[in-house]
Amino acid sequence: MSRLNHALPFALACALALTTACSRRETLVQAGNRQGILHVGNGAEVQYLDPHIAGGQIDHNVLSALFEGLVTLDEETLQPRAGAAASWEISPEGLVYTFHLRPDAQWSNGDPLTTRDFLYSFRRALSPALASEYKDIFYPVKNAEAYAKGTLSDFSQVGFRALDATTLQIILHQPVPYFLTLLRNNVWFPVHAASVEKTGAFDDRSAKWTQTAPFVCNGPFRLREWRVNQHLVVEKNPHYWDAPHVRLNEIWFYPSESLQSQEFAFRAGQLHTTWDVPLSKLDAYRKDSPGLLRIDPIFETYFVRFNVGVPAFKDPRVRRAFALTINREAIVKNILRGGQLPATGLTPPGIAGYTPPPGHASDADEARRLLAEAGYPGGRGLPKVEFLTIPQETQQRLAEALQERWRRELGVEVVIIQKEFKMFLAAINDLSRDYTFARGKWTAEYADPLAFISLFTTGNGVNG
Repeated sequence: MSRLNHALPFALACALALTTACSRRETLVQAGNRQGILHVGNGAEVQYLDPHIAGGQIDHNVLSALFEGLVTLDEETLQPRAGAAASWEISPEGLVYTFHLRPDAQWSNGDPLTTRDFLYSFRRALSPALASEYKDIFYPVKNAEAYAKGTLSDFSQVGFRALDATTLQIILHQPVPYFLTLLRNNVWFPVHAASVEKTGAFDDRSAKWTQTAPFVCNGPFRLREWRVNQHLVVEKNPHYWDAPHVRLNEIWFYPSESLQSQEFAFRAGQLHTTWDVPLSKLDAYRKDSPGLLRIDPIFETYFVRFNVGVPAFKDPRVRRAFALTINREAIVKNILRGGQLPATGLTPPGIAGYTPPPGHASDADEARRLLAEAGYPGGRGLPKVEFLTIPQETQQRLAEALQERWRRELGVEVVIIQKEFKMFLAAINDLSRDYTFARGKWTAEYADPLAFISLFTTGNGVNG
């Protein structure tokens, strides 16, 4: 069990004990249904509430409640729909997007939300000093990449124009069919200038502005309370432009890297929804409670990270040898069991205009030949191999499956190392690279192959 979850199981244990004693004590879900409060298991602890620094779905779940960009996505169709901008036009050649902000849009403290706020926010997100890992999502914009890399210092040359307080133009350097979808990423969210600079410079990555009250935002909810490792609570924002149609009064996000703890809390009536389902419970829900189980398609790929800073793994023959022993079909069928597909490449099937390659079948003989050719017959001479992952049932079982294949087919002993999610991210980043192999996963921000292949380009913020 992760230490991030200690507070939650204890509270659940108390609640269950009281239920036994009183026989009919109201659960959190029952109370939430009555009070308009949603209780959510949100995976690991939130790392950042700064939308220009935050990355990953866990942070995004909370940030999407607190902030709103120019557009959002329809939950059913995933097509762009109006957000802070009530409408927009696209020029015939697809290069100029003109957005019209809602005249009644406000920050959670009542300040008006204007185009100046968006220009400030875009300049901040692209600032070289802030070093946002996701700044490349701005790169379709004219001169955005040059500004982010410091080769252009004049922000007025970047393709953003405030025509007036409510009219914003964004100019691209070439047409991008999925551009509106990019605007859903939290790096495009506006931030409140006075709040940001209350604790430091606008591009000071270490500034503590998200930890000072009030936390000013522009989304349907505002921050009420954040108790690290216990819960994060957002409440309905009365200054939100569409507040009358926000049906929830509060959302409680609970951090937990233990899927078992989340599932137990769900069964006990303490959570409305969980981040994921333990593999050991998947078949039972399919059989006995299919109405409680939801499996949605997603553009996401799992892969193995090799630290090529380790000399042995600079050799492509060594990396290919390890890859050729992986039985993807067996992993999908016997471990994941959620309808996943064996990966034949980094980009998954289903993206319009993309045809996946046939891939390479598992070939242990060729793998052993390559490893021997590289100078490591039977794995002899290789440095100690550690596989870094996170303490979650699915990830542990994936790691064990790879460990066994590499031991049996290559003669290589692999040690599995588990680190809590925050420590895991710190270990794999470009500054530390404290791993040999590591679990890799990427979820696309938009439906285009570039969402995957751009990860491995020089200068990409997440290419660690």
